[in-house]
Amino acid sequence: MTPEDRERTPREEVLWRQLYQEAKENLASRDFEVPDMEARWIVEKASGYQGTKSTSVMDEKASTLEIKHFKAILEKRLAGQPLQYALGSWGFRNLDLYIDNRVLIPRPETEVLVDIAHGLLSGCDTETPHLVVDLGTGSGAVGLSIAQECEDVQVFLTDNSQDALKVAAANLTGLGNDARKVNILHGSWFEPIPQEHRKSFSLIVANPPYISTDEHLPREVVDWEPHAALYAGKVGTEDIEKIITEAHHWLHPKGAMAIEMAPRQTEAIAQKAKEIGYSNIEIHKDLAKKDRIMSCRWKP
Repeated sequence: MTPEDRERTPREEVLWRQLYQEAKENLASRDFEVPDMEARWIVEKASGYQGTKSTSVMDEKASTLEIKHFKAILEKRLAGQPLQYALGSWGFRNLDLYIDNRVLIPRPETEVLVDIAHGLLSGCDTETPHLVVDLGTGSGAVGLSIAQECEDVQVFLTDNSQDALKVAAANLTGLGNDARKVNILHGSWFEPIPQEHRKSFSLIVANPPYISTDEHLPREVVDWEPHAALYAGKVGTEDIEKIITEAHHWLHPKGAMAIEMAPRQTEAIAQKAKEIGYSNIEIHKDLAKKDRIMSCRWKP
């Protein structure tokens, strides 16, 4: 067949159902745990049809560009990339976040941190707008959610990684009018925040590194997620302790703080917070009913 003949030959029609089956079979052959679910997510991403709408697209034809997009995602996943990175985005509360391996994958347990933030802000009767800082923001998941869900807030996102802040900035553009509530600052923890804001924050939130350097993590995490956002040091609480030691210099007298950590760290960190002088110390459970987040206030 000549090239001219091939050009005149109609492209074979491919249905999304066939692509779904292709993904499912390939993923199953590599022993992925939930090949059917992952195949559906890949079809949803490549087709642009989400949730229940993805069922209706199964018997529709995929365009050449859509097939190319589908295969690119599937190839990344089969090469070992975490599904979230292969897809290029992941849901967090009401946000559809752009993510890649410059930032940690947003996880469900961190969504609880935002719920706790709501409660702490409602109990902080300072002048509005409330100043909030999300330390080590990564993709911006926590801070951007607070900006989107809370009316009277001004949110600072800080991170020591320029690469991470580029991802956060990309996600900020998808926030619409709520983007005006957000400032992105490059630097470690409180370092980049203007000194004029000392003693002014209604809320400090953080999901810092809390893994010790000798702790075992799944291969997929170690190979793909940024180590600077995972490992804190030999003990695992080094960054958490830095934050709680410095935070009271930035909190309004009625302000509060909430930090995510490993379940095994909560008791010791709560004791450390008490020794520093924090009050109203509480340990909150994540969706798996594990101790996960410590909250406290600087003054009774």
